[in-house]
Amino acid sequence: MPNKFQRREIGKDIFFSSVTDSRFKLNMISVNFLVPLAEETASEYALVARILNKSCAKYPTFAQLNNKLSALYAARIDSGVMSFGDSQSLAVSVQYIDNKYALENERVEDEAVEIFLDCLLDPLTENGVFSEKTTSLERQILIDDIESEINDKQTYANHRAAQIMFKGEPAAVRSLGSVEQAKRVTPFTAFNAYKRLLKNARVEIICSGCSDFKAAEKTLSKAFSQLERGDIFKCGTQKSPLKEKPQNVTEKMPVAQSKLAIGFKTDCQNYPALQIMNAVYGGTTTSKLFMNVREKMSLCYYCWSGVNKNKGAMFVRSGVESENIEKAAEEIIAQLEAVKNGDFTDEDIEYAKMYRKNGLRTFNDSFNQMGAWYLLCIYDDDIKSPEDAIKEGEAVTREEIIEAAKSVRLDTVYVLTSLDEEAEKEETL
Repeated sequence: MPNKFQRREIGKDIFFSSVTDSRFKLNMISVNFLVPLAEETASEYALVARILNKSCAKYPTFAQLNNKLSALYAARIDSGVMSFGDSQSLAVSVQYIDNKYALENERVEDEAVEIFLDCLLDPLTENGVFSEKTTSLERQILIDDIESEINDKQTYANHRAAQIMFKGEPAAVRSLGSVEQAKRVTPFTAFNAYKRLLKNARVEIICSGCSDFKAAEKTLSKAFSQLERGDIFKCGTQKSPLKEKPQNVTEKMPVAQSKLAIGFKTDCQNYPALQIMNAVYGGTTTSKLFMNVREKMSLCYYCWSGVNKNKGAMFVRSGVESENIEKAAEEIIAQLEAVKNGDFTDEDIEYAKMYRKNGLRTFNDSFNQMGAWYLLCIYDDDIKSPEDAIKEGEAVTREEIIEAAKSVRLDTVYVLTSLDEEAEKEETL
């Protein structure tokens, strides 16, 4: 099992965290820049994260950088972008084999961290900004990724439902931003965004694997302590307020299968109870939504629910035939009412707790997942191990599940359905 999680501040709002598990042979160091999620900056920040893992001043081409990493037992540098409620997280990470497994006793960690810092703090530039070639290439890839989300109708429906549910809030913005904003990013604006990250972003360095990370901490602390830091962006998430009355939105596109997304809001403070309630309601293959709406009533192709802790929200996603949309929506809401009324068995609770427990245990099976777990805990200001979270869930009672269900209120119903027959004909002309 992992050793005790450790976290310390190594600079102004720059934190170094580590968790060690001797079962692994690899290590990962992830530097996460946390910034407010905003339409006008999301795409340029996302582009910066992609540029930083492609080259640096010392290794100006991706081939040169990749060759150097390959020589370090196939070490790799990656980047990723995600959102936590109203915040955007930009991660650049390095993965490498632990020193003890090197064939010639090489100090793999030292070299990997050095290259990693070159990418983070000494990127390739031309005339004082990012290179035009790299920016242009990564900008187009970013645009393609955003458009691929739009072309995937299930993903599109999920985004649209969130936009409607969180209208006027940062959480309504996609983590990658928009195509329009991405097209506006230039080498100059991207480099300015990079400088803002170094100066104003909250930085969370998460180390996970089998190393004790003492040497890495020393090197990273020295490098990051030299940064000029200014006023740090405030990163937090506000619970989303419930609409005065539920909003119903229907959009039509040429789709083979209609998508139904129902959004709820909750002020429940007992998150373990809310999670288990969600599992009883729609989070597992033994849930009320799956067993009734999908299996018994055959109203949909899939139907599941999930909880957004940061925003105090719960979503139900479903794929349905157009003629079943209204019936499916009514039954999805009816099944929630059933949970509120205590219409579930002790066996349902047992399955829900088992499902949650198994899910939490998987975080210890991967050093990547361990790092992700603790980053989310840090953002929530609620640091605990997966084992501690399991114990919290095991203590949840039937009464707490019902109370959590009663806190859930309908907020948004979004439908993406097919065009009518005449419109479909026009679409194909």
